[in-house]
Order: sequence, then C-alpha cells, then structure tokens
Amino acid sequence: MKTGVLLVTLGGPRERGEIPAFVRNMTGRELPPPPLKAITAHYDEIGGRSPLCDITEAQSASLQETLGEGFVCRAAFRHAKPSIEDGIDEIVETGALRLVFLSMSPFWSSFTTGDQIDTARAHLFSLQPEACSLKPVVFPVHSWCDNPFFLAAWAQAIQEDSGGIARDEVVLFSVHSLPERLSEEPYREQIERTAGAVAARLSLREWSLGWQSIPASAREPWIGPSVEEVMEHLAKEGARKVVQVPLGFTADHIETLYDIDIAHRSHAKEIGIEWRRVPSLNVYPPFIRALAQIVDEALARPEAPGG
Repeated sequence: MKTGVLLVTLGGPRERGEIPAFVRNMTGRELPPPPLKAITAHYDEIGGRSPLCDITEAQSASLQETLGEGFVCRAAFRHAKPSIEDGIDEIVETGALRLVFLSMSPFWSSFTTGDQIDTARAHLFSLQPEACSLKPVVFPVHSWCDNPFFLAAWAQAIQEDSGGIARDEVVLFSVHSLPERLSEEPYREQIERTAGAVAARLSLREWSLGWQSIPASAREPWIGPSVEEVMEHLAKEGARKVVQVPLGFTADHIETLYDIDIAHRSHAKEIGIEWRRVPSLNVYPPFIRALAQIVDEALARPEAPGG
C-alpha cells in the first residue's frame, strides 16, 4: 500500500517579486506602503527571499529517502505554492491510499496548525468521486513536541554546536509569540514543556524562554516576555554570554535569519552580551529520523477516514 506524506509549513516568497502577494496571503489584507516597505527591507537583508520552501522540500526528499519504498513525500504551503490543495492532489494522483498530513510545527495552535488541517480537510471532502475514486485514509499529525526523537535531536544539535554549552553561557530558547487571547490553547504550554524537556536532557543549570516576532503594529497584547526583554533581564542579573536556540522553528526563514540573526544579535551587542545561536534543525539527520518515527507512530494509530 502506497502512503503519501505531506509536509506543510506556512511557506515564504521564493523571490523578491513574490513578497507582496505572500504578505497579503498571510495577513488577509493589502498592507499600506510603509509597513510593506519595511517587510521587504527585512527580506532584502537576508537575500531578498525566504529559504523556507526550499528547505521544506529538502526535508521532504530526505524523509522519503529515510522512509524508503512505499512512501511518497511532498511539501506544501499554506501561503505559497504549491498550496496544501495542490499537494493533496499530487499525492492522490500517485495512487496513495493513505495520507499522513504532517504539520511541520510541533506545537498546536488554531492560528497555524489548526488552520492548515482545516484547509486540508475541506479540500479532501470537496473532491468529487471522478477526481478521487477512493479517498485516502488521512492521518493528521500535530503536537509532536513530546516525541523523544525530536527532543533528542534538539539536545544533540545544541551539544554539537561549538562543543556544547559552556558553564558561563545561558541558553535562551526562542519561539514565535501569539496574541495572549490564544494563551489557553495548547501552544504556550507545549512550548514551555518542550523547553523544559530539552533543558533537562542537557542538564542545564540555567536557561530562559523568550517570545519573538511580535508585530510592531500589534493592536492587542501578545505572549511575552520578548526575547529582547529576557536578554535585558539576563544582563542585569550578570549574564555575559547567551546561546539562543530557535526552539519554535524547524527550518530557517525570515524569523530566524532576520529576527534572530540580525535583530536579536544586534540587541545583544547593544546591551553588552556575547551572543551566538544554535543552527535550525533544517535537514539535520537526527531530525529527519525523528520525522520518520513520527510518521510511523501516526500510521500505527487507528485509521481516521477523512482526517
């Protein structure tokens, strides 16, 4: 039986000319020229494009190689091409009778993961019999933040970077913030639990958690404290070296390459902190093996027709 695996992220602009359309898709509206210009300037500082689509496709190729015969893996994006609908259609056309819908965020939020799965379900249910004579059994995969292989991959990546964490370094886990009104969703608690689990695996004496990428134009409170606020607190407490870990992201994109590597690095320098960051997981082999194990676990669950 052929099994399709669809790796899904938000996506990003593959070239500078796609930035306005991507931002419009993400926000659901046309941004005024000043904020759009500012966003474009951030992309210009990282090469005028996002590598996220390319990295997700590379993750998909590596995962297919790891899973082996009987699997067909593809990448799809909520706000870029190929879309989630396109990705499902392509997998259905291969004759796959099972579909593992793998959100590449390990944490559940209606804002991201939930929206992606709802989009997939709506499209699957819309397929007419002549377009899909046998709808595949769907295994939606989300909230895999407790997977031991995933936790081990992060711990190993941190240990391997620059020889691990020195005694005078403080680990700062950073994750994407969300509006506080979503605090009761699993996302926040899952983030905090995952940070604690990785810290425990590393036997860290001291670590912190900061929230990032809060829009400057936000009209409501967002989850904090921000990464910048945490850095300032650490500096006041006497910390001089910080190692930032992009725990909330499984691949590089604007929020790691600009928000972390440029904005957070600059802020650390301004307040006298020696700063470095651990690379994102991307196609790190232990992470790809973790994804394979997550897919195997999903397929071992009772079937869930239609997701």
